[in-house]
Amino acid sequence: MKKVMKKIMTGVVSVSILLSSGTIGLADEPFIIHERLNSEKITGGVSYENLQRFTSDGWWNINVLRIDLNDEYTDIDTIFSDKGVSHKETITNMVKSSNAIAGINGDFFWKTNNNYPIGTMIADGEFISTPDYVPNEKAVFSITNEKVPFITYWKTDIAVKSQWGHSIKVVSKNKDNSLYESVCMYDKNWSEKTIGNTIYPDMTEVIVKDGVVIDIRMGQEPVDMPEDGYILVGRNQAKNTLLNSFRIGDKVRVEKTSVPDFEEIKMAVGGGAILVKNGTIPHFSHNITGNHPRTAIGITNDRSELIMVTIDGRNASFKGVSQERLAQIMIELGAYEAINLDGGGSTTMAIAYQGEENPVVVNHPSDGGQRRVINGLGVFNDAPKMPLKHIEIETDDTNIFVNTTRRFNIKGYDENYNPVEVDLDEVKFRIEGIKGKFEDNILTTKEIGTGIIKAEYEGKTSTIKVKVLDELKDVVIDPDNIYIDTNSEMYINNIYGKNNEGYIAKIEFDDIKWEVIGNVGEIEKGTFYSGKEEGYGAIIATLGNALENITVSVGYNRKLIDGFENIDNIQLDTYPREKVIGDIEKSKNDKEGKYSIELSYDFSQTDENRAAYIKMNPNNNTFKQAPSKLGMWVYGNGSGHWLRGTLKDSNGNIYKVDFANEINWNGWKWVTGKMPRGVSYPASLENIYVVQIDPLKKDVGKLLFDGLEGLYPIKPKDMVLPDETTVKDPLQKHSELKDGGYKVAVTNGIDKANNLLKYHIGERIKDNINNSEFGIIMGSMNKEFENKINKPILEVTNGYSTITYKDTLFIQLDDNKKGIRATDPKQWLNFKKKLKGSKEKNIIILLPKPVLGNNGFIDKLEADLFNEELSKYSNNGRNVFVIHGGKEIKTDVKSGIRYIQFTGNTDKNIDVYDLKQLVFTVNNDEITYEIQSLF
Repeated sequence: MKKVMKKIMTGVVSVSILLSSGTIGLADEPFIIHERLNSEKITGGVSYENLQRFTSDGWWNINVLRIDLNDEYTDIDTIFSDKGVSHKETITNMVKSSNAIAGINGDFFWKTNNNYPIGTMIADGEFISTPDYVPNEKAVFSITNEKVPFITYWKTDIAVKSQWGHSIKVVSKNKDNSLYESVCMYDKNWSEKTIGNTIYPDMTEVIVKDGVVIDIRMGQEPVDMPEDGYILVGRNQAKNTLLNSFRIGDKVRVEKTSVPDFEEIKMAVGGGAILVKNGTIPHFSHNITGNHPRTAIGITNDRSELIMVTIDGRNASFKGVSQERLAQIMIELGAYEAINLDGGGSTTMAIAYQGEENPVVVNHPSDGGQRRVINGLGVFNDAPKMPLKHIEIETDDTNIFVNTTRRFNIKGYDENYNPVEVDLDEVKFRIEGIKGKFEDNILTTKEIGTGIIKAEYEGKTSTIKVKVLDELKDVVIDPDNIYIDTNSEMYINNIYGKNNEGYIAKIEFDDIKWEVIGNVGEIEKGTFYSGKEEGYGAIIATLGNALENITVSVGYNRKLIDGFENIDNIQLDTYPREKVIGDIEKSKNDKEGKYSIELSYDFSQTDENRAAYIKMNPNNNTFKQAPSKLGMWVYGNGSGHWLRGTLKDSNGNIYKVDFANEINWNGWKWVTGKMPRGVSYPASLENIYVVQIDPLKKDVGKLLFDGLEGLYPIKPKDMVLPDETTVKDPLQKHSELKDGGYKVAVTNGIDKANNLLKYHIGERIKDNINNSEFGIIMGSMNKEFENKINKPILEVTNGYSTITYKDTLFIQLDDNKKGIRATDPKQWLNFKKKLKGSKEKNIIILLPKPVLGNNGFIDKLEADLFNEELSKYSNNGRNVFVIHGGKEIKTDVKSGIRYIQFTGNTDKNIDVYDLKQLVFTVNNDEITYEIQSLF
């Protein structure tokens, strides 16, 4: 048997045990591990696709809008802030204000004194902004008046001629300039106001309305931009040119020429390099290297379809792509021509689903939220309302537990995908394939299995597949502890059930029997309403034999953190420091004690994000235990600013605390901020700050702060609550070995036998494996003990390998770098190939590190994919186990997969009676496992 073991460990194939290791030879080019595609119609001429590709480089989250230009009701145009192109705005706001149905971000932008689009910009046939100052570097996407799209580089010449024959060259239209020593043109598309003396005190403005010079101004305050006209501005030499060429009352005309001819163009938006030309990748005139979030637009060969694309990046899962990779993806998606648009934090795609109030962002912006951008490409639809064409069934979850209910709704659409109102009372529902009963639109399930829900309305039908799970064993409610103020309310909507196989399904609120213990409030229609007095109690949720307790703490014990009576060690900070000023002082306008702290700020000097910080005294605001909230008195000024705090925990991690999304009150008000999850205590509040991200909200103001407190939950009283139910894995049990059966022992390794205790542990591990037929060692084994083991073993340390022993397949994967892909992506190909070709009844996956949870894979999408792949085999009747290392021994069943975290800590001072081993018993088609004491 020793020879057999050595053959296994060195990779030689034996008769009874098959080992395959190594990897598939691949080039450095990223390869696809897995992909999934979802698509839906938005309108008759617009469809949306989400393509997720898991590659050796990470996930590519590709969002695609396909626009049929042959559709008579579909149109494309440039969208931008209704305040002008010198103001940035989010894509969702642009989409909403323009009544678009979808949009992506557009041109790159720059800021000298004001923001401006770098490239050409035409909207609804109006020439808004001239091309890039640098010729032939950044291309432009355009659509003609006949809806023909094309991509090229632009050249534009603008001259203004007076009735006296003077001709003035205009260097740019609606673009900022650093020195303004050349003549620049602006109109109502730039801003509501002229530039005036906001940049230079000697700026000269020539104001033209209806082709006549109506004013010439030098160094004066901004005035309203002319509605039917423009302004010419300049200083130094440009100032002299303007003053020598124009007089008030002069008639002037503008001569514009461009290649291509702007008069034939409906819309245009600047971008970067041409990515694809004639179906191939050209030399890039402009390249942003590295893997980043990306935005692009492509044109099919027949120019009948536009392909708008965003690819996410700078994320734990989504890694972004290079410009070269983006070009390849655009070709694959069908582009014959394509242009790169602004990317990075600007990359955004939004869809305004018809019938919904607000557009939704469908990608994952890398800043964590939308960045305000200079312009975008909007998709428009003006299809007329038509009669009902089709219906679609909707529900919260297609998994349902037997003897529970599920609510179904119907949406109706016409042939143009406009929403059509549906009278739910007239819809007929039925279930086919399994037993169940409908009452109105609510199904009560009566039988386990897979069924089809069918809905009929005005001759139209729609179906959806549902899976009815066996009896639930546990109810899971998030949160399971409620901390709430008096006379407040909290919506309870995360209610799930779980069965013994680890499958979960959403539970309808009305299926639960609710009981409130203690005088803490009441629960009704999904909402808990707290009482008017502080106290402690519980909510008991029961469904069948499953029971969950939710503890409820109403009100808080308050502990003063800082009364702001002494501000000697409190400091002011601002952002940007060179453009935001302020001050911190004591104030006798107090709410508690003798003084409050007054924060004054000046947000009027820039339209960038602005903030003023109260940097706290670190000696006064450290709290050792976790409060539920932080609270304080704030004397508001109705400014609409955002009020936040920065928290630093004992591990150096930084968290944000939101006190108020908007300071919309005047006078004193008590505000609270919920403490974030995951904070390691002791922690301290580093600062309190007020921030403004709206460029139009420029003010000078003051705020007062007093009585900063930590709000701690009311201490629990002794309560006798019923025992909560838990899921018990039916396979975790003792089984006697039958004829033909075998045992597999899973233990920890002993790296050194340097003391008597470790020697005894190593001897016991050796004996237990020798009393089994196969051994799995989590970690490495000292050679002294390994040589005494006469049964085949597998050491789970690193690398990829597979072993088949009788009817059990063992697959070792390496996730030492917090993921399979991060450690070696080729493992995924081998893993999937091995599973696909496997016939064994039992599959046991072995990894040195955890998969799920906070200590699992960094890439949570990879962890989900791992579980998804294994579930295919579990659903097909295979027994699937995942054994991995960790800090403790515990089991979890998820979607039919048994995750067993195993550790056998053999460090010094260990109590040998705490050491465990995991033992599998395999009897024909049955496999069970149990956790035993090693001694």
